[in-house]
Order: sequence, then structure tokens, then C-alpha cells
Amino acid sequence: MESFLYPDQYHHIEQQLYRSVSAQANSIDQGVIQAVQELAQEEIERTVRLASPEQKQLLANLSAIQDQEDMRRFLQQLKQYVIPFPIVSDKQLEKAFPKIKKLHTPAIDELDRKEMVYWRWVDKGSGKTCILIPKKEGKFTGIEGYQELSQQKGVCSICNGLEEVSLFTVKKKGQMRGMYSKKGNYICKNPEICNKNLTNIDSLYAFVDTLNA
Repeated sequence: MESFLYPDQYHHIEQQLYRSVSAQANSIDQGVIQAVQELAQEEIERTVRLASPEQKQLLANLSAIQDQEDMRRFLQQLKQYVIPFPIVSDKQLEKAFPKIKKLHTPAIDELDRKEMVYWRWVDKGSGKTCILIPKKEGKFTGIEGYQELSQQKGVCSICNGLEEVSLFTVKKKGQMRGMYSKKGNYICKNPEICNKNLTNIDSLYAFVDTLNA
């Protein structure tokens, strides 16, 4: 069976399974447990389009997952069907970040690309935080800005999770020539946590639209 899940869908399934397993661990009411399991199953079927009988079979009986160990084994099996974040060429990076000369990136092959909905890193040369977002047909959108060192507990504008966040600001051209303005939002300090919380890539696109507005 070929890979058919995107990282955000995988995270969504993981989140729903966690809710189901938590209900079984914390409640003795079988009616409550069954309701949570059915809701989790419906949520997964609603958000993940299953095309083949094999895909449907794989996600057909999630109520059989009883505890954390069952969930860990299932997610490990499921992960082999996740479509990883694509390998990005130097030319694609230059096109996504045309204003940054001699862009420095971490080695992407050392990252778990099956957990990555987007790629975020700090460019060592400019000190800017770079965010690379995949689009259709192998294209990418790049956002560059500055992320403050200070952090606080708050809601991330990308993943909507309650995490340690810091202000990320971008510079925008003003209406008058030579004038600029800054626009910012609070985002997760840790990009790995942010990616893991991201269960729908539309939230990421909405974040981009807000910065570009």
C-alpha cells in the first residue's frame, strides 16, 4: 500500500486516538467511552479521505486500541504510510527567500520529515526566522521575519495550541514609497511542538494570509 496520509492528517489521527485512550483510562462509564470512540472514528473519517479498501481497513476499528502501548504500536505502523515533507532544492529555497543572500539551512535529512507540516529554522547569517510552507505542484511559500527570544504561555497563531509562544514579526511595505510597517503574531517557540499540534494545514495557510493582509 502506498503512502496516503499527510503529516497534518497523521497528527489529527494521533490526537483523536489520544482522546479515545484517555477516555478509557479516566472513565468507568462504558457509554461515555463508546461515545468518545465513535466521535474519534467519525472525526478521522471526516478529515481523511480513504480511497482504497486497504486504507479503510487500516483505520476501520480504532476502538480496539485500548491503551498508550496499543496507540504507540498503531501509530508506528501507520507512520510508514505518511507522505514526508519534500526534499527542497537550493533553487526552490532561493525562490522562496529571495531577499536572504547565502541562506543557511539545517540538514533536512536529519529531521523527521513525516512529522513536518512546515519547516521552520533560524538562518545563522541573517538571524531571521524562516518558515517554508508547501503548496501544490511542488511549490513553496517562504516567510521571513524575527522571532523574539522572550516567551510566554499563550495560544499559537499557527497550530492554535496552548504552548510557550513568542512574537514573530515580518516587515511589510507601506503604501508610501520607502515606508515599512511591522506585522506580528505569537507562534510556538518550538517548531517541533507546533508541527505536532498542527492537525489541519488550512490553519497554516490562514496564518500566512493574516501576515500578507
